[in-house]
Amino acid sequence: MKKIKFLLPILAVTLFSCNDYLDINTSPNNPFFDQATPAKLLPGAQVSTYKVQATTMNTLGNVFMNSWTRNVQSYGNGYDNELQLVISNSFYSGIWDGLYRNLKNFDAIIKYPNPDGKYDNYVVAAKVCKAFYMQRIVDLYGKAPYSKAWEGNANTTPTYDDDFAIYKDLIANLEDARALIAAANANAEDMSGVDVMLKGNMPLWEEFANTVELRMLLRMSEATDPAVQAYRDSKLATISAGPFLSGNVAINPGYNSSTDDSASPAFGNYAYQVAGVAQGNRLFIAMSGHAYKCLQSYATTNWPAGATHEIIAGSGVMYPNITDARSARLFTANGSTTRRAVTQGASQVDVSTPTGSLPGLPCRLGLLGNFNPYGQAPNQTLDEYFAVDGFVMTLSESKFLEAEAAVRYPQFGFSGAQTSFDDGITDNFLMRNAAIGSYLTTINAKPNFGLAASTTLPQKLHAIMYQKWVALMGINAIESYIDYTRTGYPLTPLSTVATQSRKPYRLIYPVSEYVANTANVPNMTSNDAFTINAFTPFWKK
Repeated sequence: MKKIKFLLPILAVTLFSCNDYLDINTSPNNPFFDQATPAKLLPGAQVSTYKVQATTMNTLGNVFMNSWTRNVQSYGNGYDNELQLVISNSFYSGIWDGLYRNLKNFDAIIKYPNPDGKYDNYVVAAKVCKAFYMQRIVDLYGKAPYSKAWEGNANTTPTYDDDFAIYKDLIANLEDARALIAAANANAEDMSGVDVMLKGNMPLWEEFANTVELRMLLRMSEATDPAVQAYRDSKLATISAGPFLSGNVAINPGYNSSTDDSASPAFGNYAYQVAGVAQGNRLFIAMSGHAYKCLQSYATTNWPAGATHEIIAGSGVMYPNITDARSARLFTANGSTTRRAVTQGASQVDVSTPTGSLPGLPCRLGLLGNFNPYGQAPNQTLDEYFAVDGFVMTLSESKFLEAEAAVRYPQFGFSGAQTSFDDGITDNFLMRNAAIGSYLTTINAKPNFGLAASTTLPQKLHAIMYQKWVALMGINAIESYIDYTRTGYPLTPLSTVATQSRKPYRLIYPVSEYVANTANVPNMTSNDAFTINAFTPFWKK
């Protein structure tokens, strides 16, 4: 069994062009350390961490949040562990291993000799990206190696840090990044030519840093520990003025159709190979029955006679009863004009229009809604799709964070919840190439789905989390799952074959840790993931 990956001194290789940015797998274990300057490390680290987010993390979030399921018309199994909620130390281990491997590069940039401030801008980007992705490790796993994690062969068995302490240090890193931006060192090298996310635009890096910190502070919104609450409130009071994201944090190092590794990760993983052959996911991933009912009106859904329209039996919260124009963009009919979906856990396709023939092929991922952001592939050719931007953080997500902050914490200066809420929805319709029409007016009249009609805190939070769920579907769905573990919203049915009464609060440490870092990795069982205990991320306790 090989040693845990993140302990190896893996650095990005020398990078000279957009195509080189994508060539991240060349001799990863034998880099020329004297050539591994921040300018050569940054783009590879940005590309590699984003790929984990856009594929492995995105898949888990979409299945756990009941947006995607398997096409049971064509496949007898698949997503079995996800639907049954059977998790182990091999369950989605690529999240831990993939993120830690590439966090090493951000850490190396931060520690790179910088006596005259030449690399200040790179340090800013590295600190923000490290906070962005390390937060996900804490959110999904709790305690983790951090202060001793990237010492290479000098320490191959790093101890585990307290997860609250990690959060506080990450926020300190964000504060350091903002201070470097404010200092505007005249010696700082322009990184616009190698920064594949924000093109060296330091005001945008400041917005990104503020937004990441806001997300981290909102994670602590329901913490019961007085020390966590006091820390959270003190930081909220200092950050309320922003500025927060004014646009998307997109990433594009020159994605293209020359090789599969060069393609925009989401399209290359879920849609097509560059040879024009459909990926297995193109047929395998199907629209869930829950997503169909959320995004279609009662009149366009085959509800059984006398069936309740409740999302969860006994919740009193009904499906919104509106046909959302994003529905047909996110999921398109497969092989016919009939739209169909699958209840997670069902053995046959069972959700459709009232007159739709069943069973039959369910809706698959729509190209326009998932892979053609803002019409970046105007002619909808494969070459165009392979070249579109990825999205590390969307403007919609930022707007929903601002809306939640305004609902929860007006005492710290946050305001404009309705405006931020509406802006988040509007931008997502644009991203999905869907006509918004009268959607804002209609949805805002519905408690739990629109903010204007929601009068209680639970209703408002459900509305925000519901809209964020739709907005991040297929893009960054892991964020919706983490929000769900934090708030319980939006209401999301379990699969009919689930073996647990709820979704897990966290994942289990991967087998790589139990093999290579046995003395330090917390010894937990699968059942520990489904209860609030010492292993649960600190912000949920």
